[in-house]
Amino acid sequence: DLVLEANKCGHETFGFDSSELDITDMAIVNSTISNIKPNVVINAAAYTAVDKAETEIDKAYAVNQTGVKNLAEVCKSLDIPLLHISTDYVFDGEKKEPYVETDTPNPTSVYGASKLAGEVALQKIWHKHIILRVSWVFGEHGNNFVKTMLRLAKDRDELGIVGDQFGGPTYAADIAAVLIAMAEST
Repeated sequence: DLVLEANKCGHETFGFDSSELDITDMAIVNSTISNIKPNVVINAAAYTAVDKAETEIDKAYAVNQTGVKNLAEVCKSLDIPLLHISTDYVFDGEKKEPYVETDTPNPTSVYGASKLAGEVALQKIWHKHIILRVSWVFGEHGNNFVKTMLRLAKDRDELGIVGDQFGGPTYAADIAAVLIAMAEST
């Protein structure tokens, strides 16, 4: 969605998946960004397997903290603003009202802690950054809750879904549009 939105707005865009750009490898990050010399970097990479992160701790931190640190250091060295996507999982979910940016994070999972560690690293390394926390992302591309529910509804007469969670579903294309607008204003 980011690449599609950027291209729609007339921007030259370089989009990479994890097999094309391993953000956990500083040399690769440095080489790739130095060769492209973009006006802005948008980090949409993340280890997002929330449940698996509890047992794959090193993998979660490698992408969500070390990868962000690598991007921040390279962006700082090249004076390139960095827009970073994070998550509502940095909060514990105990607040009765919606969270705001100034609320104190308190993650209760490895995933949330690893994403917060990435935010903290970015904030310490490079002042030209924006952190956008998103939640319950759904869209046309990739796997997500909405697609899973639609697929299961075709195969089952009844679905069991947790009823104790509250969130704000966010359309991936809307996130992309906001990030491109932010990039254009940097």
